[in-house]
Amino acid sequence: MTAPLTDWLTMAHFSTLAIHAGYDSADCTNGNAAVPPIYLSAAFDMQSAAHGDALSAGAAEGFSYSRMANPTLDVLERRIAALEGGRSAVAFASGMAAVSAALLCAAEGGGRIIAARNLYGASVDAMDSLFPEFGIETDFVDDINDLALVESLIGPDTRAIFAGSVANPSTEVADVAALASVAHRHGIPLIIDNTVPTPYLFRPIELGADVVVHSTTNSKWMAAVSRSRGFSMAPTCSPMCRT
Repeated sequence: MTAPLTDWLTMAHFSTLAIHAGYDSADCTNGNAAVPPIYLSAAFDMQSAAHGDALSAGAAEGFSYSRMANPTLDVLERRIAALEGGRSAVAFASGMAAVSAALLCAAEGGGRIIAARNLYGASVDAMDSLFPEFGIETDFVDDINDLALVESLIGPDTRAIFAGSVANPSTEVADVAALASVAHRHGIPLIIDNTVPTPYLFRPIELGADVVVHSTTNSKWMAAVSRSRGFSMAPTCSPMCRT
């Protein structure tokens, strides 16, 4: 995997990563294509039963079925992880799929999420009406930067804090470093929606966030609104959890 940025260095460095991270045109398996090929294959040759078993177990790198992994998406995931400074990333079909995956994993088996009330409306709707069906309740906070209030809501069944780095559409800014300090003091992850600023302007992981989510559908800077669809999640460690 392409090594993540360790500091800002220069904007030229960031731009180079945005174009080249996660892909090596010298890799002969892609025919030395100058840009990543778009793989439309549904399935890939697993070479042998033993190799297929290793792929299924996660013991070997490679591809078996595009529903699980695809070389084109792999480039996207590696590139966004590099831009965010994350260890890895996972691409989904939509931003809400990504948000749901992050929160459902964090609160697997039930529990509570502390969330900013100014989050993207669909996220609030999901926490209000969908997640309770899975035993996950949400404690909404009108001011996510009221750290005393946030900390007072943390209980034994609190599984994560969820906020937007810059709220959509109110543009309120979350104090990510302070929220990370509160979350980690209680052993829970901080999940940040970084759709509005993107890693070009802000990198939450550098201030202590554990998982970063984007909706590239909604981001003018990541892919232009209405021109492409997708989502990425860049965790600091293994997907959707913090060690």
